[in-house]
Amino acid sequence: MIVRLTVEAERDLTEIARYTATAFGVVQAMHYAALIGHAMSLLAENPLRPASRARDELRPGVRSMHFSRAAARRHAAAHVLYYHLVAGADEAQEIVILRVLHERMEPLKRLVDANSPEKDSPP
Repeated sequence: MIVRLTVEAERDLTEIARYTATAFGVVQAMHYAALIGHAMSLLAENPLRPASRARDELRPGVRSMHFSRAAARRHAAAHVLYYHLVAGADEAQEIVILRVLHERMEPLKRLVDANSPEKDSPP
């Protein structure tokens, strides 16, 4: 399944990489980037996996998955992927990552205009 990022999600990932490198070093930033890639791969395999949660209270169709689920251990990561499924150009479903937020951030405030079609990155 194809995974796409909104502009906001791309910005989130850039900021996470910058902060992690500054606070914890380049090696840790590389490890965290690999974990992010692994989380996205897990979603691509099964976007409705049991480790994800329906988050209809945020917006209908939105789901989330905490990075610690990808790390397979608790407290290994502090960010959450917020995403939804959309029909792609060939009618196959695509995963659109709306935001990548720290677990302590309030997602409702930050998901307000994520995923406007003009803001989605091209596939």
